[in-house]
Amino acid sequence: MTDTAQYAESALEAVHRLNQTAEKLIHEPASEALLISAMTHYTSVRQTLTADAPSSATLAALARTEQFIVASADAYYRQLSNDAESSLKHAERTALFGNRLMALDGIGPATANQLFERGIFTPEQLFAIPVHTLETLDLPPASLARIKSLYNAHQAKTPD
Repeated sequence: MTDTAQYAESALEAVHRLNQTAEKLIHEPASEALLISAMTHYTSVRQTLTADAPSSATLAALARTEQFIVASADAYYRQLSNDAESSLKHAERTALFGNRLMALDGIGPATANQLFERGIFTPEQLFAIPVHTLETLDLPPASLARIKSLYNAHQAKTPD
């Protein structure tokens, strides 16, 4: 088998596994194991496909898939009671589902973890917060300053 054929077969298998997992997320109640599996398969597909300079349509589809998985994780973790057991510590959860937040300039793992603890899993959720609510997030001063700076820059770029 040639390298190209092996790459294509590997890519198709990765996409197939991700598709199966996403289908389960659509049709079954989410579980932490299913969410971990979905994000693991997504990461495998992203790594496989981005190694070969994918088209903008492929990159957009990957971004939507990641958004769906993160939104599913958000919904799952929000419905858990405070004393519910989780196999993932907050830092592990952030590392797995926080890439979109950490892609924002100035947000690292610590700030993303703080946002996760406050129920903010995506940049869209962060930027949708009313400005007066931003002050009440009870974040450390340095994190709040970074968040405010990002928030203000985003609001300046976004027309009313």
